[in-house]
Amino acid sequence: MTGGVAGVVVAAQAGAPGGAVSVPALVLGIVLLVLNGFFVAAEIALLAARRARIEERAEAGDKKALIAAGMLAELSITFSGAQLGITMASLGLGYVAEPAVATVFANLLGQTALPEAAQGGIAFAIALAIVVFLHMVVGEMAPKNLALARAEDVSLMLARPFRAFVWVLRPLIVFLNWLGNLLVRAVGVEPVSEHDLAQSPAELALALRESVEEGTVTAVEGRVLSAALSLGSIDAEAAMTPRTDLEMMAADAPATEVVTLSERTGFTRFPVFRGDQDEIVGLVHVKDVLILEPDELDGVMTADLMRPIMVVPESRDLEHLLGDMRGERSHATLVVDEYGATIGMVTLEDVLEELVGEISDEFDDAEHIRSIGDREWTVDGLLRRDELRRLSGLELPDGETETVNGWLMETLGRLVRGGDEVVHDGWTIRVVDLNGRRAGTVLVKAPEPAEGDANEVHMATGR
Repeated sequence: MTGGVAGVVVAAQAGAPGGAVSVPALVLGIVLLVLNGFFVAAEIALLAARRARIEERAEAGDKKALIAAGMLAELSITFSGAQLGITMASLGLGYVAEPAVATVFANLLGQTALPEAAQGGIAFAIALAIVVFLHMVVGEMAPKNLALARAEDVSLMLARPFRAFVWVLRPLIVFLNWLGNLLVRAVGVEPVSEHDLAQSPAELALALRESVEEGTVTAVEGRVLSAALSLGSIDAEAAMTPRTDLEMMAADAPATEVVTLSERTGFTRFPVFRGDQDEIVGLVHVKDVLILEPDELDGVMTADLMRPIMVVPESRDLEHLLGDMRGERSHATLVVDEYGATIGMVTLEDVLEELVGEISDEFDDAEHIRSIGDREWTVDGLLRRDELRRLSGLELPDGETETVNGWLMETLGRLVRGGDEVVHDGWTIRVVDLNGRRAGTVLVKAPEPAEGDANEVHMATGR
């Protein structure tokens, strides 16, 4: 398409004005102009069409969509065919139409007082300007804009005739495409196939942000889709409930204690250990107890009702972990470190919360982060640093730890204590209370707008 105008100019120089007007040449010029627009529209429509929509219609049995999907499967040949068609139409338009139009104007100028030597040059210039104008507007810009506005409809409408053109000239198209690839390789660049044009998650995330900014995707949809794209970068350790917060059942405990523990904690699934809590052998669900009649529970131990439990390494990313859980039809999995020791458990709810945000129910005591003013929040010590950044704007320095409590310990160089306070970049992070040996509630306060340079990290030790 980019060489179309140049082709018109080059071909036009082969013609000479003067003589009888050729009506067939004018008609042929109009046909070539339409063909040029046809190839431009086909190329742009297939480039802009959303493949998912084309394939969806193809699966529904739309024959035109089947043809378009086949052409999308070999974009290199398809676009080479479009370029060949544009070049042929442009050269033909310049060779046929410009001389015919120039003859019209030469005859008109022959009836004026202009010198005969100037008539041919003026007629050529007027004819060239008209043909180039029509070629650019009617043959390129208009079909391009139409194809961009209705990409799927145009690609389906033009699928059959365009495929026929590519099929007839396929040997020539393949040969020219091979020569083009040869030239590209000669300058040190490897040509890509249509499969290499697929977008990476980072590129999709960028397109998603642009769609949210343009309003074609809502903020909620954008957040969920963005989270789905980032599942592969979040590991099981980041999403798990740590072992210190797990409620466990002994394998030799009466099954009725499962109901008691569920009523007290609000949890429905409990890891089952044998001997000590380092040896987890399964998982028990409270519904497995509730479906039994009271007399059926006599002498039944937790081990009699437990199910197998998946085990994954802490480095397993959530994208693959979700596939593992679906394949095993499991709603929970143990997470172990490099030494094989249990460090936590990931449930299906934990994975879903990475997509849609915190899922609270009647058993949740508090939110992980709660605003208590314009510039203050209380957060759970186990809140991940990336979640803190997303929800409050506080960017903690990179380190080896995942959570707010871990960053505090890493910064202080010891276990946290109640009242510990760290100031970073003007932000104040203070430990309000403890949950065992870790921070339970942490107060986060944003800097005042008028504060000056606060790049240093200051520490105030609690009692």
